[in-house]
Order: sequence, then C-alpha cells, then structure tokens
Amino acid sequence: MSNAETGTGASRVLFLNSGDATQNLSSEKLTTDYIFVPDESIVVPPHHQILLSVHHTQIPYSFYNFQVNRNCRLDYSLTAYNTIATSDTGFVQVPAGNYNASTLARKLTELLNAKANVGTLTMRLNRDTLKYEYNWIPVASASYKRLTFRIANGANKAIDMRDEIGFNDNMFVDGNPNLDVWFENDGVNFRGGSSDGATNQTIIMDTTNPDTFFWNGDNTATLSGGDTAENFFSVVDMFATIRSLYIRTNLTTSSILDSAIGGGFSSILARVPINVGSGGIITIDPTDGAVHKLLLKIREITFFYVRLTDQKNRVIDLNGLDWDISLQFDFIEKPVIKIPKDKRQEVEEAMYEKFKTDKELMKKKK
Repeated sequence: MSNAETGTGASRVLFLNSGDATQNLSSEKLTTDYIFVPDESIVVPPHHQILLSVHHTQIPYSFYNFQVNRNCRLDYSLTAYNTIATSDTGFVQVPAGNYNASTLARKLTELLNAKANVGTLTMRLNRDTLKYEYNWIPVASASYKRLTFRIANGANKAIDMRDEIGFNDNMFVDGNPNLDVWFENDGVNFRGGSSDGATNQTIIMDTTNPDTFFWNGDNTATLSGGDTAENFFSVVDMFATIRSLYIRTNLTTSSILDSAIGGGFSSILARVPINVGSGGIITIDPTDGAVHKLLLKIREITFFYVRLTDQKNRVIDLNGLDWDISLQFDFIEKPVIKIPKDKRQEVEEAMYEKFKTDKELMKKKK
C-alpha cells in the first residue's frame, strides 16, 4: 500500500493491493475482505473536507458464477403418479465453476440421471425464448412416476439454483408464488404443473406425447379460475448471483442508498461492471470524470476496510488471487457562510436551542 500526491496538490491517491492488507476479516480467509492501515494517517486540513472516489481498479475475473453454498444445489423428490406428498427426496449439487446455460443443463441432467430411480430427464435451451424445456421419462420398473423440483419446499432454498434455471419469485399460478415444479409420466400421458408440496396442485401441461414432448412452462391445460401460465418458467439467468462487483467500505456516507436494504444508507463506494470474460482483468478507469464522489464527514482516516461483494452483499471469492484498487481523496475548501450582522444574534440563539435539544436527546438515549 502506498500513497502519492496528484498533480493538483489538492488530492491524494492511495494505491491498495490486497496482499498488503493489515487484517483479513473473512472467516473463510478470502482475499476480498480486508482492513487497511495507511503508513500515514490521512488528515483533513483546517477548513477543508474530503471527497472520496475510486480512481482505478484491477480485479481478476477468477470468481465463479456458480458457487457451493450459494447457488449450486437443486432439491428433488420422486412420488407416484398424481401424488403430491413427498416420498423419496434427494438433491444434486453441480461443482463450483463458470457455466453457461448449455453446460449447466448438461451437468445438471448428468447428475440427476445418475441418481437411483430418477430415470431420464432431458433439458434443452430454447435459444429463441432463452428458457429451458423439459422432457422426463421415469424408470419403467419403478413406482415413481412424478419428478418434483422442490423450489418452494426444498431443504436449502437459500442456496439453490432456482433463479438461474428460471424458477424465480416471479412464477405465479392462480396467484400463488414460490411453487414446486413437477413432471409426471405414466407412459401414456406427460403432465407438468406446480404444487405447494403438501395438498394443493395445479396441472399446467397435459399431453399424450410423453416420449417426445418438451415442456416450456406454457399451459396446455385449463387452470382454475381461467388463469393462464404462459410465463410460468422465467428466462434462465446464469448471472443471477453476480451481475457486478461492489466495492464497500466503512468510509461511505448517506449519499449512497441501497434498495437491497430497503433504501437505507449503504457501505457501497462503487459498482464495478464486469466488462471482461472469465480469466480477464476487470477495470474501471474514470478518466472522463464520470464517477461518484462521496463527501466524507470525518477529519482523520487511520484505518478502513475494503470489501468486494456481489449485489446481495456476499463476499466474492477470487479463488486466492489478489486485486488492486486505488482511491482518490480530493481536499476541498468548506464554503464560508457569511451571516449579516443584523441576523447574527438570531442565528446564535437558534444554534443554542439546537444544542440544548441535542443534549436532552443524548440524556434520554443513556
């Protein structure tokens, strides 16, 4: 970590390398969650304030879009024909890595079809709709004729791949969200639908071509209340968990709000678009001045943390690689407010009243 003055004399750029950090805050010892202590404290000169911004980044695209304990898992169950209650349950988990829609479909069906009694599930990507389509043929000798993806009732909903494969929270049937998705095949009929995993189900697709029909989520059956399910499946989203990188720090102020926390004040310093492919270096170089600058309220910076996260505020795993970020501190003079002589007493009295009010509030908090 080093710092350098810029040409203006009113700015300072601090160059950070994760390998130079003082303390790792990650319980998993990831290289993206550190405390930095500058060799010299950054002190705000009298009558000045600091504007903080990201000057430059070099972050390796070494993270995965599918990560264990985040989005690698899919829970399923096997039951008899037209049976909702859970019988034989299990799950598959794809290895961590970078997948596109086609390679994920191949890996997922490979793992599922290797499970006892699952039979043969075929997934294919419709490149026009960007949705998966499904065909399922059960084991002929087995009593299980229904395969259910336990989207709503899986054992580990927080770490499954529902969003990635198109089963997100926007799926509604008869006004009900977050549903299990099932396929069933008795050798004559191929049906598909949704259920709550307990007692209620809706048949969305019903066809007599069980060996050749691929279900895309659209309805071919009459739903209760005359509803339709033409968009029951959503578009696949291989980057549902990581669309951009977010640089977070404890130095941020109330000028950054985050919808993920209800629009509250955020620790986000900057959003870094992923502008390269896997294996490249992600950079931002705001030479055109198009960068947000935070007005800091502190007078001295002795330490700070820098954390790289996804949009859900989960620390990114760069798989052991380090990164470089440079921060720019611009020192600006505080505006001088001149109070007319005839208003000074009025202002002083108002300030004194505010001081008394703040003091009373502090007493109540204690």
